[in-house]
Amino acid sequence: MSVSVRRVGAILFGAAVSLGALAAPAWAHVQVEAQPGAPGAADAVLKVLAAGESGTAGVAKLEVVADPAIPADQVTLVDAPAGWTLTPGTNGGFVLAGPALPKGEDAVSHVKVKQLPDAPKVVFKVVQTYSDGEVVRWIELTGADGKEPDHPAAVVTLTAGAASAISPAPADDADAAPSGSLARTGSMARPLAFAGGLLLLLGGWSIMMSTATSRRRLQRAV
Repeated sequence: MSVSVRRVGAILFGAAVSLGALAAPAWAHVQVEAQPGAPGAADAVLKVLAAGESGTAGVAKLEVVADPAIPADQVTLVDAPAGWTLTPGTNGGFVLAGPALPKGEDAVSHVKVKQLPDAPKVVFKVVQTYSDGEVVRWIELTGADGKEPDHPAAVVTLTAGAASAISPAPADDADAAPSGSLARTGSMARPLAFAGGLLLLLGGWSIMMSTATSRRRLQRAV
């Protein structure tokens, strides 16, 4: 096999791997941002972002519990999706819920807290419910081995004097957005990338077949 054919084969293999990766679902998660982001900050606004990743239903409810605890009577609603309300949670914390969002739409809400816990970090465990009954529990913590869990809780690190503090995106998310938006491949970016990989695959195959045909003709002529 010639060097050119081997090279094209490598290109085809790489394209196939890329297409397989693109076909996998994007990493979904929940993020929480606090403004201001200092321990014990008064009248802090929490921005809660939950990705709408279900292929069949929209986000309908978020149950949020903080550790150290933030009592529900210290939380007031600033804004949320149309029709959503804020109520106390049955196990502490608070619940944001209302009419289901359109499939694929992210849930974004803001609540005001009288005072953030006077602690270096706050863990926000979020139970996300879709309109078809699917429940995703974003409650897992990083283990001693440092490996990112499948459904990580949002951990916000508070720093004295900080204007804001946001939970980091999952370490395995190559599409993470530094601005604090949900880190996942956009609805347009993924199909375009898939199309590009497919064109690369077809182009490589065409080149390889053309090379093989030329070699056969040359062998017949000889």
